[in-house]
Amino acid sequence: MPSFYDRDGLRFAYPENWTVDSEGGGNADASATVTSPKTAFWSVMLYQGLKEVRELADCALDALKSEYPELEVEEAAPPGSEEGIGYEVSFSYIDLINTATIEAFHHQGRTFLLLGQAEDLERDEVEPVFQAMTASLLTETV
Repeated sequence: MPSFYDRDGLRFAYPENWTVDSEGGGNADASATVTSPKTAFWSVMLYQGLKEVRELADCALDALKSEYPELEVEEAAPPGSEEGIGYEVSFSYIDLINTATIEAFHHQGRTFLLLGQAEDLERDEVEPVFQAMTASLLTETV
């Protein structure tokens, strides 16, 4: 059974056994991070209006690069978005391979920045969950 987050203009469904934290988000107008029972997390930042998506995505990528200088990056477009940019990033941390996805896009006159991250052993399990949360975000956004 899914739980629902609805605060500060962000609305999305997430698994009931995951936890939500709405603190932080830097200069975003609203943000939330949903964490799995293991190590994965999915973060969403909402900016009112149309911000420069490449700048937001590159800023998130630079933050990961400063933390993990040896990361590998591939550019990828966010699903269902013509005006977006995304990155898939792989890096090692404590002898584990981690993958992060960064997606920045416009939707209904607003700008979203998403970050999903999981260690590779958990990735196959959580990737469909990340996709479902993103789909519900785009469906639930008013």
